[in-house]
Amino acid sequence: MSFSIVNVVRNASRALPVSMRSMQLTKPLTRSLWYMSNSTNQLFPTKFSSSFNHTPLGPSCPCGTCRGVHTRGDKELIEFLSEEIAAEKKSKSSKVINNLDGFDVKHNGSEIVLSKKFNDEQVEITVNVNHSVDADLQEGDLNTKADNPPPAEMKSRPQFEVKLVKGNHVTRFACSFIQDVGEPVEDAPNDIFTIDELAIYEGKHNEQTYAVAGDILDGYMYDLLMNLLEERGVSNEFVEKLSDLATKREHDLFINLLEQLQSFVQGK
Repeated sequence: MSFSIVNVVRNASRALPVSMRSMQLTKPLTRSLWYMSNSTNQLFPTKFSSSFNHTPLGPSCPCGTCRGVHTRGDKELIEFLSEEIAAEKKSKSSKVINNLDGFDVKHNGSEIVLSKKFNDEQVEITVNVNHSVDADLQEGDLNTKADNPPPAEMKSRPQFEVKLVKGNHVTRFACSFIQDVGEPVEDAPNDIFTIDELAIYEGKHNEQTYAVAGDILDGYMYDLLMNLLEERGVSNEFVEKLSDLATKREHDLFINLLEQLQSFVQGK
């Protein structure tokens, strides 16, 4: 990811874990943009003031009488978004992936659905990339005051659902990434994901469907369930690739969001 000046605030913000993003790194930027566009702010005159300098940025304007944006805040935001979009497009190049280790891949907005046949079963994996991005960097390693902070790769590690379908019968696993794998332990499985919940039902899952938490299952039974998933292709290696797929999709959607916001502010 580019570390240009225009990206300093966002890079610092997105380099923090999700739980920390609402802290002080993001608030000054949000408040500064609001302050510049607030009509009560006397530092920046409004369009009704004789000192207001309306700078046209494009041929279209919703009011029909001018040929540009309405406020200085609009102009500042559009200029920022233009540079941010260009930097984001340079940082990564991604292509649409239609198959991942034998799973057919379909995208629907923020949702990714992967499916394949396994003997007489249909294996379906559903992922939603919303609110799934953290930096691939431990909190203790993050030093925002350092002159040359280490670059943190943005990774999407979403919760995901695995369904094994036989006719009308469904075995459903709710899974998530282990955020802190820790040091490897000898003779212990080094899984990067965990089974959070297990449910078995007919038809559709609903609020009345019984489910059991993975952490209260018998340890040996839990290991057998992990083996069952691995035999169907849901292994540690596959789940790591699933994270890469989700990361690419989230990045594409983020760029699209920036472009939509820019078009909205421009009045296109």
